[in-house]
Amino acid sequence: MSPKRCIHCQKPIPLRKRFSRRCPFCFKAFRRRSGISERGTAGQWMEDRGKSFWFLLLSAVLVIGGAMGQILGQPDLINFIDARPVWFFVSVFWLAMFASVIGRIFFPLLLGAPTILRKERHMIRQYKTLTAIGFVLGVVLAVLMIGADRLWQVFPGTAFLVTVPIALMWGYLALVLQEGDYDDDRVWSFLSEIGASDRLEHRQNGYFALIGLPLAGLLFFYFMTHPWMAWAIRNSTLLAMFRELWRRATDRSTLGGGLG
Repeated sequence: MSPKRCIHCQKPIPLRKRFSRRCPFCFKAFRRRSGISERGTAGQWMEDRGKSFWFLLLSAVLVIGGAMGQILGQPDLINFIDARPVWFFVSVFWLAMFASVIGRIFFPLLLGAPTILRKERHMIRQYKTLTAIGFVLGVVLAVLMIGADRLWQVFPGTAFLVTVPIALMWGYLALVLQEGDYDDDRVWSFLSEIGASDRLEHRQNGYFALIGLPLAGLLFFYFMTHPWMAWAIRNSTLLAMFRELWRRATDRSTLGGGLG
């Protein structure tokens, strides 16, 4: 998603243009590429991979992994995909949003980068270190909360719990960034790569992550252990009325087709 203001011309971006890659006024890309030709073909290619790429890649890997698991006698993931395909792809898209940022944090500085890019600033090293720590903590949290034997049976919960510590780490880093970090060209370029070139917007997103995600996690855990809302919705009069209307409409169309 694009920033609220263009990083080049500083004009406010209309809401309907927030998912585009270029400014509608100056037509420049929101995310500034490094332009380092010495990085190598693989590094330059990975530099520009977004959510769509990671969504397709993760979907293919998980579907193939689920099929192989079924052959080996572990059909939990493929059963979930078959029973809840919409929730599966929503969860994969959630993971793809994180993967696109993580890829921009790690890959450009690892794949054939020149020596000067490996001499990172302290803040860049913190992003890499805390992202890796957040991923490990997310896996541990998912195993403890869900159980190792049920990770694929409740795949949306696994995807959410794995990414919560990563988001909390990013929220913390957004709050500790100083004005001097944004004045440093190398740090600012790195922050532009991950979509955090606007200090105020980045800090607001950090507050939202640190407050909203723990609250969302508590609500998620509560409704997993107390599914009263699902029962109330399932047994509601309004839903029963819509089911009856749908049944009547379907029966009528079936009857009309049979008479024709």
